[in-house]
Amino acid sequence: MAKENKNLYAICDHIQRTKPDIQVTEEIAKEIGSNFRTLPAFEKGLFDYVYRRHYSIERNELLKCRWLQYKKHIEDRVFAPFQFPCIRDLHFQNGAIRFLPSESIYRYPEHKMKLKPGPGVDFRGQMPIPQELLMKRGTTKKDGVVKKDRKKKNK
Repeated sequence: MAKENKNLYAICDHIQRTKPDIQVTEEIAKEIGSNFRTLPAFEKGLFDYVYRRHYSIERNELLKCRWLQYKKHIEDRVFAPFQFPCIRDLHFQNGAIRFLPSESIYRYPEHKMKLKPGPGVDFRGQMPIPQELLMKRGTTKKDGVVKKDRKKKNK
């Protein structure tokens, strides 16, 4: 596939990015107060209200233009799964935390033999319990009569 223009949003360059208007009015205060069962901090409510209005597609012309361009060229995009870095690849080196995946011990193949407690399940189904797991370890009691060593005391 040949791409002529790498910037899909070149059509939207004439629209200037605007900053959100953070001026408190009576209307905004009533709107914040009417939408909550328990009132949060006013600053948090004001922040949420202003940015929700500013970044809505209905009011933000730049966002609306770019969203329409994104939808036009959606079939040309190649979707790949996200590849998140593993937390075990972060190493502490020279007083700083660095992402070093080549030095992780978890990347090495593991060839150790490990014991598993039975029973287990394999590709055929339930594996039987080996006889040695059913045996009791230690001394065995002999079958037969149990001898009593107690002597009765006469009164």
